[in-house]
Amino acid sequence: MHTELAPGPWSPLRVRVYRWLWIAGLVSNIGTFMHLVAANWTMATLSSSPTLVSLVQASWAVPGFLLALHAGAFADLLDRRKFIIATQVAALLVAAALAVAQGTGAMTPTVLLAGTFLESMALTFAAPAFMALTPELVDSQTLPQAIGLDGISRNAAQTVGPAIAGGIIAIGGPGAVFALNAVSFVGVIAVVNGYRGGAVRPTRPEAINAAIREGVRHVSSRAVLRNPIIRLATMTAAGAGLVAVMPLVARQRLHVSASGFGLLSAALGLGSVGAVWLLPRLHAAQHPERAVLAAALVWSGGTALFAAAEQLWVGVVALLFAGAGTMGMLNVLFSNYTLKLEGWVRGRGSALAMLMVWLGTSVGAVAWGVIATGVGLRNALFSAAGFNVVVALVAPLIAPVTPYSADADSLTSPPSVS
Repeated sequence: MHTELAPGPWSPLRVRVYRWLWIAGLVSNIGTFMHLVAANWTMATLSSSPTLVSLVQASWAVPGFLLALHAGAFADLLDRRKFIIATQVAALLVAAALAVAQGTGAMTPTVLLAGTFLESMALTFAAPAFMALTPELVDSQTLPQAIGLDGISRNAAQTVGPAIAGGIIAIGGPGAVFALNAVSFVGVIAVVNGYRGGAVRPTRPEAINAAIREGVRHVSSRAVLRNPIIRLATMTAAGAGLVAVMPLVARQRLHVSASGFGLLSAALGLGSVGAVWLLPRLHAAQHPERAVLAAALVWSGGTALFAAAEQLWVGVVALLFAGAGTMGMLNVLFSNYTLKLEGWVRGRGSALAMLMVWLGTSVGAVAWGVIATGVGLRNALFSAAGFNVVVALVAPLIAPVTPYSADADSLTSPPSVS
């Protein structure tokens, strides 16, 4: 009997359009993570308030909470090519404006927060469109590999972007990072502009509103879809405290320079890459609750170690564990959710998952920043570590997540349209 070999992990790169878009997306992702480092570092130099510094993370997260559902509907109903180009041009202009503000001495906390908010808004609108575009570029056999490559792109960017940003800040200041981030969007614009596939979609506002309602109703009415995204929100809220106060810990406790902060940020990304490679070997998909609990324990251990750290190398080791724990929790829950999400609603369903992640990050970043202002950085991080373990233990009792195989047969038919 003839047995067809499964496509290799890099097989989608044989498709020319996908290959160039993946490369351009990697460059853009690196620019995005560079922006986040520069924005956090800039705010830490403008203010020593943990609450104000944590608002950088919140300003990045809030657009996803406000706009994710509309972004998902637009991805299903608009011309994706034109929509992606428009969002990338908008992101380019915002990054360029921040570079000018930094270079001319006009940067203030308000300008920084507004620019970060607008940059996140543009990328929030783009994300579901990119997710929906991938199946148009590759065939069904290589689609899982393409999704995996997209994850590798983001994790690789999270690893190298902060390190590059730290070096550039040390040499040319945060303004140079904002300028390079603006340039990073050019490749995506060029590749998408040259793509001529895909169907043109209607633009009726009533169709967008109906699509949003249908997507929310479908996911919220099914526990196998509802529970994983509820867990995404709670776990990201519990874990947002680390990133929210990390710049202040780097400056006030570890006394590192911008390049040292870039190294700390890169450690989070490197830990995430390690988790991506390790999870399949642990059969996380077959045992999601066990995998999420293990990841939560790893994150909490790393966060507690970072709270106690007084040397850079200890902070790096701690953040390697914290990065692995974060990616472990996100990967298991999001993969579980995506496998159970039917293709006809995948764009809106993905946007809804984005919404829950941004919601958790927004609320968590502000809350932990306020807590840190009241009890101090170290106590806030210890509290976040303990709270995360409590959430991981209690959440399965309220919103259990089951393996995909247990529910796959019940999620095959779309609802009838009335």
